[in-house]
Amino acid sequence: MVMTMSTPEDHPTGAPKPEGPAIPNFRDDERARTRYATMLESRKKTFAREHESSIRNNAWAKRDELREELDKAGEEWERRKEAAEAAKEAYGKAYPQHIRKTRFVEPTGMENLKSFGAASKLYNAAKEAWLAAAEAESTIRKIEHNEGQLDVELQRALERAPQIVKEVTESEKWLAEIHAEEEMARAKARVEEIDVERAAYAKRLAAGQVTDEEKRLRAFGEADIRPIATNLDGFVFVRTESYGPKNYAILRDLNKQLYYLPYDPRLEPLFLGVYEFSRAGKDLAVRPYQRPNSRDAFSLRDFFVKTSENEEAADEALRQHQAWAKQRRMLAALTELDETETQAMQLLTDYAATLKS
Repeated sequence: MVMTMSTPEDHPTGAPKPEGPAIPNFRDDERARTRYATMLESRKKTFAREHESSIRNNAWAKRDELREELDKAGEEWERRKEAAEAAKEAYGKAYPQHIRKTRFVEPTGMENLKSFGAASKLYNAAKEAWLAAAEAESTIRKIEHNEGQLDVELQRALERAPQIVKEVTESEKWLAEIHAEEEMARAKARVEEIDVERAAYAKRLAAGQVTDEEKRLRAFGEADIRPIATNLDGFVFVRTESYGPKNYAILRDLNKQLYYLPYDPRLEPLFLGVYEFSRAGKDLAVRPYQRPNSRDAFSLRDFFVKTSENEEAADEALRQHQAWAKQRRMLAALTELDETETQAMQLLTDYAATLKS
């Protein structure tokens, strides 16, 4: 049987019929969830970058301060070292016998007495100048040590950063601050609306207050199972689903998009093939799907290779599909079909009848 082809405008896909229960737009809801999660993650990443930048900036500021201190300490050491050398030289000129290679010796009591205390003054001046120079050198070593510790402290701070970021970005205070932004507040409110709707539905479902038709509409909406269209190519029947007395055949195309058609036992001869709605002009019929640029039929394995991650997964999917197709089903045909479903059913069952004969 040849029929006139319908267009997508004749039968829009995806949207539920206007009558019946209100069904969420699951794709829009998922986009809203994704948008909010992305915004939240973006804020967390921004905080993490700013926190790390702050750690590094603080380390660099401390390094600059230490280097400035080191320059001043070096100048002070040079000054004190010169003063120590001058004091030692003055003591050495007066009492050369008390100058050793690395130290100098205190004058005797007689020497101090004969010099009316001058010997002790020279000695004490040299000693104090030497201690002052040694102190200045010790200050330099401490600053150099502290500068070396900066790299260690920086590394430790960077290692702790992820935990600190996690603690901060999970805190009520931080979350309250970012949700004070109008855009974030709107995104969060939208997700909360979705959660409230889902919770209300779960409550009605548990109480047995959800009709089979609403269950179907929600299941099809959530899985993005669209009404069949007569412009499909490269599709297979993948399963059946039942909602109360109503049974449906589920089809999938090469783009992994799912479609539904009211179930009819006459469709079963088609469960082990890949098909397309083809046309010559405006005439429409069902035929086996062919390989691109070829007259060879597109096999079930070809289909699963095309729609699976790898050949191993394809072979397993094929095995499961063949087992499903061979099952005996005691399902009643659904007789309430709309215009496009009626057209598709006629085309499919006409071709199925040729396979049985």
